[in-house]
Amino acid sequence: MPQVNVFRWRTGSGWLVLSGGGTWASDDVVSIESKVLSYTLSQGPVAYIWAAGDIEAADRHMDALRDLGARTGFLIDIVTEDDDTLFEQLSEAGVIILGDGPHQETLRDALLGVVLRSMEQAFDRGATLYAVGRSAAVMGAQLATGSQALTGCDWLADAIILPQYTTGQADTLRDQVYHYGRVHRNAGGYGLGLGEGAALALGPRGEVEAWGSRAITISLGQGYGPDLEET
Repeated sequence: MPQVNVFRWRTGSGWLVLSGGGTWASDDVVSIESKVLSYTLSQGPVAYIWAAGDIEAADRHMDALRDLGARTGFLIDIVTEDDDTLFEQLSEAGVIILGDGPHQETLRDALLGVVLRSMEQAFDRGATLYAVGRSAAVMGAQLATGSQALTGCDWLADAIILPQYTTGQADTLRDQVYHYGRVHRNAGGYGLGLGEGAALALGPRGEVEAWGSRAITISLGQGYGPDLEET
């Protein structure tokens, strides 16, 4: 895994972009999504996973991306589609989008198995993985839905990702990091708060960039000494 400071992410030839979400037409989100399209190395199509939300919102988001010059793309139902089709479509994609939506647990469960393997293959070949809003939380080490803590996909190792972050959620972010450290006996965990219109972009050569509004907050666990919060 590449590592820069606290960030340690999955090895691959593509970009990993984690966004706090926001209105698609806002200047910050347009800036983020324009960079997603221009930084992508693979020439494959756009594959849009909408399991966290609904197909109507995903279709509107795809229209917004086409207005920015996105290549041909399609929507994928990873909950009901057969494994062979999922692997074929996702492994050949150039951009894989995890769309925003409230159903994080549904997305997380559906990503396991063949979907995750095909995403990894595409990422190895240079595809960009763009996780939007609440879906970005799934790419960390752990996500919380209500009172239940669920294991994430751990593409950003040891991170508790809180999208749509505001300064009023500082205590929530610190509490989640503390809980993660106790459960896993891992004092190296940290929290990543992504404000709306902000994205953390991690590149294949160790690039770490803040896109959009740059409203990104880091809350470090006890293994880093006194809790540090930076925006």
